Amino acid sequence: MGKVLVTGAGGFVGGRVCEVLQSAGVDVRAGLRRWGSAARIGRFPVELVLCDIMDPPSILSALDGVTRIVHCAVGDRGVTVEGTRNILAAAEQAGIERFVHVSTVAVYGDVGGEVTEDASFGVTGDAYGDSKIEAEQVCADFIQRGLPVSILRPTLVYGPFSESWTIEWASRLQARPWMLSSEDCQGICNLVHVDDLVCAVQLALVHDAAVGEAFNVNGAERPTWQEYFDALSLALGLPPPVSQSKAASHLAAQVMQPVRNFAKFLLANFEGPIMSLHERSALAKRMMRFAESTIKKTPTTGEFGALTKRASFSTQKAAERLGYEPRIEMAAGVELCVGWLRHHGYVLADPPLS
Repeated sequence: MGKVLVTGAGGFVGGRVCEVLQSAGVDVRAGLRRWGSAARIGRFPVELVLCDIMDPPSILSALDGVTRIVHCAVGDRGVTVEGTRNILAAAEQAGIERFVHVSTVAVYGDVGGEVTEDASFGVTGDAYGDSKIEAEQVCADFIQRGLPVSILRPTLVYGPFSESWTIEWASRLQARPWMLSSEDCQGICNLVHVDDLVCAVQLALVHDAAVGEAFNVNGAERPTWQEYFDALSLALGLPPPVSQSKAASHLAAQVMQPVRNFAKFLLANFEGPIMSLHERSALAKRMMRFAESTIKKTPTTGEFGALTKRASFSTQKAAERLGYEPRIEMAAGVELCVGWLRHHGYVLADPPLS
C-alpha cells in the first residue's frame, strides 16, 4: 500500500484511522494542524508531521514519499472547502495513487425513507452539511481530471473520543432530569461505530471499484433514538430515562434558546473577563457551572427535527462493490463506549436514581 497520510489525525475519526492502520502494519503518517493535537495519536509509533491544509507548502512537505491519502480534516467552511481543494491539488501534483475523502450523509439534507447514493444533494443552510456538499463538488472536479478519489459518507459516528454522539449524550443522561419526550425520540438513529467506518476506509484504499465513487457508511442496525438512549442509560448503570411530556420538552427548549444565545454572545465578546471572574470567585464559578449544566441538558429547538427524522441510509452499494459489512452492533458498541467513558472519568461514581 505504501505510506498513507491521514489528515486531521488529531481528531476523533482521523486519530482512529491512524491507530487501526498502524496496528494493521500500514506505514502511517499522521497529519496534524498543530503539535498540541498530537497527544492521542502520539501514543502509537506513527510518524507525526505538521500538515495545515490551508497552507499548500505544508501539504507538499507532508506528502513527501506518500502514495495514498485519507482526508479527515474538517473545520469551518474555509477549511472544509478550500482546504480540501488545496490537498486535492497537492495530491494531483504528487501523483497520489488513492485519495479517500471522508464526507457525511448530511450532504443529502432533509430526506426521509431509504436513502441511496443516487439521492441529490440537499442544501439546508446548515454550515456543516452545506460546506461538505461544496467539498464533494471540489472532489468531483478532480475526479473528472483523473485523480483517483473515493468519497465515504458516514452516518452518525460514535465510539470512544466521540464528542457529539457519545460523550454529550452520556453526560445528558446522567444530568437528570432527562428532558426529552419519548414521542420526540422515535426517529431512526443511524449509528455507525468508528471502527466500522475505519473498515470502510481500509476497503476504499485498496479496491479499484472505489475510485470515482461515493459510498454511504452506516451501522449494522437502525435503532430509534429512544432505543439508543435506553441502551446507553442501561450501560451507564442508570435507570431508564423518564420521558418528559412533548409539550414540556418543547417549552424548555424555547425558554432556554435565548439564554443559550446570550451565553454564546458573552463568551464570544467577553471571554477574558468572564474567565477571570471564574477564577477569582467561588460563587461565580458555581453559578457558571450550574448555568452550563442546565444549558447542556436542555434540548435545543433544532434537535427535535433530527430526533424524529425517519431516514435510513443504505450501504448496499458499499457491500456489493467493496465488501463492506458493519460488524459492531449497537449493544456491543455502547458497552465499548461506556468502558472508555468510565476509564476517562465521564461516568459518575454515584449515578442518579431518577
